[in-house]
Amino acid sequence: MAVDPFLTAHHFLTFGNFVMATSLQDAADAFYAAGNQLLAGDPLAFDAIWSEADDISHLGPLGAICTGRAAVMAEFAKESAMGFEGTLVGDERRFVETPEMGLLVSVQRTRGMTKAGEPIETDIRASTIFRKEAGQWRVVHHHTDRF
Repeated sequence: MAVDPFLTAHHFLTFGNFVMATSLQDAADAFYAAGNQLLAGDPLAFDAIWSEADDISHLGPLGAICTGRAAVMAEFAKESAMGFEGTLVGDERRFVETPEMGLLVSVQRTRGMTKAGEPIETDIRASTIFRKEAGQWRVVHHHTDRF
């Protein structure tokens, strides 16, 4: 997996083929960089930034409610196979941080085209929960809903 140039310019630790954020804001940046890779067809970056524990959950924009690592990663594989050209950005970010947990609330803005050439322009509310694991922030929950 190629490492996004953005990721190498910020506070991340490298482990094998992926990097882990050491600050909550950088973890949020990594989340959206990985989200762009997912939309472009590569779910491996999301696999790297999510916790490996089985208590994770994802309530994504397609309506699926996924709990457990296997179900969450299967949903990301499904989403990455949909085919999309464009960008995913986390705007209006708000953070709450404790030594062990972090919360990001944002507006996710998606702009681009589907494989079929249909334009996509979507703004959705998003909440992402991170947990500090071995000194790095890992995603444990993500929830989105439309306005």
